[in-house]
Amino acid sequence: MLHTRRSIFVVVILTLLLSQVLCAAARQQEIVRPTFEDLEKSATAAREAGKIDDAVRDYQRAVEIRSDWEEGWWYLGTLQYDADRFAEAIPALEKVVQLDPANGPAWNFLGLCEFETHDYETSQHHLQKGQELGTGDDPEVSRVARYHLALLLNRNGEFEKAFDMLASAFGDESPPQAKIALGLVLLRAPVLPQEVDPSQDALVQAAGETASLLARGDSARTLDSFRVLLAKYPNVPYLHYAFGTALASAARDDEALLQQQKELKISPQSPLPSIEISSLELRSRNPRGALRAAEMAVQLAPNSPAAHRVLAHSLQALDQKEKAAAELRVSETLAPEKRVRDTRIVQMYALQPATVMPEVAPAAANPAKSPSFDELSRQAAASLAAGNTEEAIRIYQQALQAHPEWDEGRWNLAMLAYSARNYPEAIAALKACVARRPDYGTAWAVLGLSEFEIKDYSNALIHLQRGQDLGMGGSTESVQLARYRLGVLLNRNAEFDRAAELLAPEAGPGPLAEKIQFALGMSLLRISVLPDDVDSSKRSLVPSAGEIAALLQDSKYDAVFPKFEALLHQYPAVPFLHYAYGTALEALSQYDEAESQLRQEILISPKSELPYVRIASIALKMHRPAEALPSAQRAVELGADSAEAHYLLGRSCLEVGQREKALQELETASKMAPGSPEVHFNLAKAYAKANLPEKAEQERAAFARLNALAELQRSHHGNQSYSGSHDKTDFSIPRAESATVPAPEKP
Repeated sequence: MLHTRRSIFVVVILTLLLSQVLCAAARQQEIVRPTFEDLEKSATAAREAGKIDDAVRDYQRAVEIRSDWEEGWWYLGTLQYDADRFAEAIPALEKVVQLDPANGPAWNFLGLCEFETHDYETSQHHLQKGQELGTGDDPEVSRVARYHLALLLNRNGEFEKAFDMLASAFGDESPPQAKIALGLVLLRAPVLPQEVDPSQDALVQAAGETASLLARGDSARTLDSFRVLLAKYPNVPYLHYAFGTALASAARDDEALLQQQKELKISPQSPLPSIEISSLELRSRNPRGALRAAEMAVQLAPNSPAAHRVLAHSLQALDQKEKAAAELRVSETLAPEKRVRDTRIVQMYALQPATVMPEVAPAAANPAKSPSFDELSRQAAASLAAGNTEEAIRIYQQALQAHPEWDEGRWNLAMLAYSARNYPEAIAALKACVARRPDYGTAWAVLGLSEFEIKDYSNALIHLQRGQDLGMGGSTESVQLARYRLGVLLNRNAEFDRAAELLAPEAGPGPLAEKIQFALGMSLLRISVLPDDVDSSKRSLVPSAGEIAALLQDSKYDAVFPKFEALLHQYPAVPFLHYAYGTALEALSQYDEAESQLRQEILISPKSELPYVRIASIALKMHRPAEALPSAQRAVELGADSAEAHYLLGRSCLEVGQREKALQELETASKMAPGSPEVHFNLAKAYAKANLPEKAEQERAAFARLNALAELQRSHHGNQSYSGSHDKTDFSIPRAESATVPAPEKP
């Protein structure tokens, strides 16, 4: 009995002790567990310190405590967005708009995240809501939201709305992405940029250049650009239609009518040219012609309010008032047209999976006897190792039919086709490679090399440049070949400075040495053709010019000036040789000698703005703005599309006291070369003198940002005093033959 009581006592004591331990642990846990206020502070500190993961963790814990904390949900969503964790950001941003339905920026961020997760219908709805509610104080986020909404409007066939949105966001300056979007709108191609077949890149880019001029409201240059575009792409749907509408806006109705009639032949199933023709015929007082076109439009699109409206106007002009009134009533009762993606146009522009792979023999009828994927991959590797190219290609094609996601096999197939000089098959396989891996620079480079071989030079330039930007792998010889081809195409595109900068580091011994030197000479002499097309009279001159160009890129002036003198003695009247010599002399501040060479260049090349640009630059360096002014004016007259000419004219006007003209020219230069620190610096001075302090401060901020970037580039590339021949499009910040193919590295 005593033993039992003692046991009970021990149990009670142990229970009490355990209870005390548990209570102490609970009290300790209460002390350690952070409060909402602690988490708010730590999350803020982590966010401000750039510790994204820590901030996200603390914001998540904080909103678990206070689920109505809108600021916490906002930062949780936007931090995830900044870290490209779009799916994770969506729930947090949905909570923000639930707590504050009038928060326009939150709707924008939500729509952007949904775009990235390919939920395009929901994304468009939410981005539109964000636009309606207001986009907040961040202009960059606002432009990003409008850009993506424009992409979705275009994808949905709402081309006019998409164009207006892009024009409002990027009217003054159109970055490359905006130009691509504008090009798709102009072509009425309802696809996203990432869906475009690479073989259409050159067309879309060219259309984007024209569309950006149209968005800017530059009527004369827009019409000229349309003529150049249509000379190259005369049968592309909707280009004549777009040109016609631009001509009609410029009150050139006869020319507009001709373009719409051409479009009618190319797009006979579209009501758009007929609607335009009807309107133009009415303006030309030809109501019967207007009626015929309007009736055709209604026949093609019976549910189109626009078609019924032009039919009503045509009937009204023919004094058929009752019929006209009936058509107007129909147009008013019809709902807005439901947009339908034109299958013909989608197939024209979008990369089609079904066309990526070449046709191969069908699989065996008996699946049990069909080789497995592993067996096929082993057979392909064995055939490749044995040098049996045709057999390896057949096996790779068969394996990829069953396993299209096999990236390594597709890459090997592309390289086999390229090595066998079967460039169309190589292109087909490479399109699939870049569709699956758009960041794979080597694939873009080989695609560009293949396109070069079939003389698709416009696309080759785009894709070789993309490969250069993303980084190319492979042997030294193959990378040099890609850069050489790119340099050749840059010359052909009159981007001479960029070509010289790309080619100069490749000069020296090697299998392509003579070709690279020749291409460098073409850059110096500003010859914009392919090397094989250079006039025979210049074929002995060009290599010598190439030697000079390589020395100039290395700033070896002591060696280069005697060579200039000797070459000019032999070829005194060759265009741009005096200009190149004058530019080199200017780089060493030998201004009198430089100006003498540039004056001689004017006699040889009187229609070029380049020597006038350099003479104006020298006069400003010597603090003689009155002397710079006439040269800068002449440079603008000869080269209206030269940003540097407008910049120098703006500077000259500013320094002689012509403030209004200075602002006009510097603003023009800023639109044409938004990445130039010098333009923003002098525009800030001009705004300050015009008593516009807010604009001046904006320009100072832009200058500081771009100047820091330029310093970073100079630290990477070295500060060379010779800056090339000053291409029109970029004057302020320098940019940076063999059958050998890149090694088949694994993508």
